[in-house]
Amino acid sequence: MHLLTASLDDIVFEGRNQAYGAYQLRQQYRSNLASAGGITLGVCMLLMGSWLAWPATRPKPLVENHVIVETMVLPPTVVEPPKQAALAPAHAPLPPRTHPAPAQPTVVAKDNLVPPPPKPALTQEIDLDGLTGPTTTGPTDPLATGPATSTTIGGPGTEAGPPATSETFTFVEKMPEFAGGQAALLRYLRDHLRYPSQALREQAEGRVFMSFVVRADGTIADVTVLKGLGFGLDEEALRVVRQMPAWMPGYQAQHAVAVRFTLPITFNIQ
Repeated sequence: MHLLTASLDDIVFEGRNQAYGAYQLRQQYRSNLASAGGITLGVCMLLMGSWLAWPATRPKPLVENHVIVETMVLPPTVVEPPKQAALAPAHAPLPPRTHPAPAQPTVVAKDNLVPPPPKPALTQEIDLDGLTGPTTTGPTDPLATGPATSTTIGGPGTEAGPPATSETFTFVEKMPEFAGGQAALLRYLRDHLRYPSQALREQAEGRVFMSFVVRADGTIADVTVLKGLGFGLDEEALRVVRQMPAWMPGYQAQHAVAVRFTLPITFNIQ
């Protein structure tokens, strides 16, 4: 066997039985492969051609899809002219004339019959020295809940009968005052007010507005904080005001009456 001209099949089946079917299959492999490829390609082309030719053979529908447009002729619209409003009369009837009532003469009351309005007491700055943190009472803060007032210093009042009413006044003919006057009130506040330690640590300063009632017997009642600062300053002001000794009561129509005060106390750290 010549190796140069021999095929792979000749080399593999050299010295073997070549009449066996395996040798024949290997000899016909190329022709069998070509036949199979041709048959497969033909079947694919036949199927594709049948799919493309099938729509042309389908029967057409009897009714085609068309958009039907109907035209409707509307009758003409009759526009009625607007009705004219009824004309107003040329001259409206005048209202009946009325005669004014005769003027009443002005009666001037005598001065002694009209009591003059009460004058509010002035508030003076009170400087408190000698405290752990200096404390002062002064004029009203514009942001306070109510107007701050304190008594003016005057002479002692005259003794009168029992109070004529239980009403609490704001201004009376003779305002109550601290026993000994404003100087005694200043000494009392300076001796009793103590700057709270918490306020000192927080460096809290400002004004505390106190409200209290001086009863007809001069005792202090209904002590409240209108506007506070916290840090123990409100409690200190409450404590000192509640422990104040009795005041000389206020008088209205020669009767001792209860009067409400608003006392601003300013706390400053120097």
